[in-house]
Amino acid sequence: MPLPAVADDTVFFRCTDAGGNLTIQSVACPAGSEQRIQRAPVRAPADVPSAPVAPPSRLTMPPLPQEGDEDSGLLDSAALRPEAPTAGPDDTVPAKPPLPEIYQCVSAEGSRYLHEREPAPSRCESLAITGLGGSSAPSNAASCEVVRDVCAPVAEAQRCSSWQQRFRDARGRERFAAPENQAAATAERARLEAVLAESDCPLP
Repeated sequence: MPLPAVADDTVFFRCTDAGGNLTIQSVACPAGSEQRIQRAPVRAPADVPSAPVAPPSRLTMPPLPQEGDEDSGLLDSAALRPEAPTAGPDDTVPAKPPLPEIYQCVSAEGSRYLHEREPAPSRCESLAITGLGGSSAPSNAASCEVVRDVCAPVAEAQRCSSWQQRFRDARGRERFAAPENQAAATAERARLEAVLAESDCPLP
């Protein structure tokens, strides 16, 4: 007779037929077979203690500095560290001297030219000579009037461009000078080039 299975047990049926063949199955044996019941207790899995789960940590922000605190200067834009000054010009390099004065002159005819010295060089303009009583003057008689052009110093802001113009004029005279005047024209151009080279005014 089959016995009731106990809860939580696994029941097996050992069946032996008329021929002596043994069969193990999970259902009752068929009629005419010898039946034996075998139980295998089912063990519940052992409780494995789980590691305690740490509660989530709560992040806290430090309080903002208030007026009067030692760190309250962080809120004051005036207390911020000033930026490092940018590197200026190298003071170890001596400054070049300024250009010498130069003058803008106007001739009696109204022509304008640049002159380096003041006053401008004088010149003698010929005068007509007549004899006593309106007679013609002797052939060897001559007279002239000494005149000097009006010159004014060039402002310092325009001094560089004026020296550059004087250098260009000298370079043109050197280029078109006659053979007998070539050496003097070259020397004048070189002198003006040296004046510009000693200053901050570049060569044109």
